[in-house]
Amino acid sequence: MTASVYLNGSKRKYKGNIHTHSTRSDGQYEPETVIQAYKDKGYDFMCLSDHEIYWKSDAYNEEDYILLSGYEMACEMSWRETGQQYHIHGLLDESLGASVPFGHDEEHAKPDYEDLATIQALIDEMRAKGNLVIMNHPTWSRNKPEDLLALRHYSAIEIYNHQSELDEAVGYGVRHWDYLLSHGRKVFGIAADDAHGGELDSAISEFFGGWINVEAEDFSQQGIINAMKEGRYYSSNGPEIHDLRVEDGYLKIECSPVKFIKFITHPFNGRTLYNKDAAPVQSGQFLLDSEMMYVRVECVDYEGNVAWSNPVFPAEMKG
Repeated sequence: MTASVYLNGSKRKYKGNIHTHSTRSDGQYEPETVIQAYKDKGYDFMCLSDHEIYWKSDAYNEEDYILLSGYEMACEMSWRETGQQYHIHGLLDESLGASVPFGHDEEHAKPDYEDLATIQALIDEMRAKGNLVIMNHPTWSRNKPEDLLALRHYSAIEIYNHQSELDEAVGYGVRHWDYLLSHGRKVFGIAADDAHGGELDSAISEFFGGWINVEAEDFSQQGIINAMKEGRYYSSNGPEIHDLRVEDGYLKIECSPVKFIKFITHPFNGRTLYNKDAAPVQSGQFLLDSEMMYVRVECVDYEGNVAWSNPVFPAEMKG
């Protein structure tokens, strides 16, 4: 099995939140306030992903802080008729070579929902306009896993949406993620805030509760997007992952001190590492089998917060 490095402990990782709102749509705070709040919290990048209105401005960019170009698009149906809706994230991906990408403050009208083909057409339109596509908060949206499997051309789904979990207990999308992975879909996971309002500095807040740490080769919009497309990041609402690699047939991980390290796979059972005296664990390894469809890792701290690795695919490592 060939050796691979997914996250390198010696390389810089950039912390960012790609999903939050301002008064440009349904958020409580002006863009400047939101931008400064994340900067003050030590974030390296963020996206003002307001509904149906595109952010594409470098007015607030600094040498050590970037606002990603993007937005959140909705196609909302009657909950009583369909039981679900779709919120879809777009982040500018210049490698797609869109001939007419979105401009700053350009609005995108919501389509009228007819069937799943409406959602696929929306995804395809967003990509044609030069966007990396992410499916947002699938549990909050009541998305059916089989419908997400039928849809194509998105690269990731939100596996943790902080606002949805904090306010409505529907923030985890891990069940959808494992369904897709176990059915052969190569898709990555995202943790994000989706903050709309409330106190910025309260002990429990919609802000600063879910993020990604990206190992980008260069600190730029496209550098971050390229790393995200390759899965060179992890998601978290607490712990840190320092290093993730395949070496000598094992998937090896190093992380901040946690209570459990969980290796999750399909179709076989995985493994949980822990100390019986509840002493912290900071590293672990798991023997890979080329018949495993995927393996991903969860690092769970003493408060139940999680860092999620992206999946690795052992069948691709035969050598």
